[in-house]
Order: sequence, then structure tokens, then C-alpha cells
Amino acid sequence: MGIQQYRINSGPIAADGTATAVSRFMKGDILSVEINYPANTCTVDLDIQEAVVQKIIDLSADNTDKVVYPTTSAQDNTGSAVSYDGTNAIKVPFAVHGRVKLSIASGTENDEVTVFINVRT
Repeated sequence: MGIQQYRINSGPIAADGTATAVSRFMKGDILSVEINYPANTCTVDLDIQEAVVQKIIDLSADNTDKVVYPTTSAQDNTGSAVSYDGTNAIKVPFAVHGRVKLSIASGTENDEVTVFINVRT
């Protein structure tokens, strides 16, 4: 097992405040996502682009660089969430086997956002 880092850059944000970019193919468990914001605020969404789209992060307007450790709730073989005690969900990393889409909204024209996704392979 190893760790692979993937970089996605939004490219210049359009006049309408939006930008999108799609990663190259990746596979493994997403351990962390580093978001490098521009000086101006914008919203950042990151979604796994497979047969079923899964939202990894959904960050409201911000301009402070950060690292997030996204997780999802574990499920049993019927698709029901499992927990430690009926209340506290068991959290697991997002498994990815495909591409990840970066979406920017409410940004400032020509700003750019870069994310680094660390994946355990």
C-alpha cells in the first residue's frame, strides 16, 4: 500500500463565478483533501464521478486554505447504516475508482482553486 497525491486545478473562474475540472483516473481510499483557495471567497464541491455520484466535500463560501478528512457512513450488506451503539455511525473513507469533479461557484473572475487529494492505493 502507498499514498498517491492527485492535483486538480479549476482553471480561471468564469465571469459567472463558476469553474469545473475533472481529475485523472484514481483508485483507492480518499484520506484527505487540501483546498488552496484564492484571496477572494468561493464555494467548493468535490464529487466522485462514477455511475452513482457521491459528494465528497461541500464547502460554503471561504477563502482560507484548509485540509479536510472526508468520511462517509459504513453500511451493511442491505445498504443500511451501521453504528457502534445505535447512535454513533461508523465512519469510513470514501472509496474511489474513477474520476473526481471539482466544482466552483460564487467565485471571482480569473481566480483559481487547486485541490490535492491524498489517496491510499
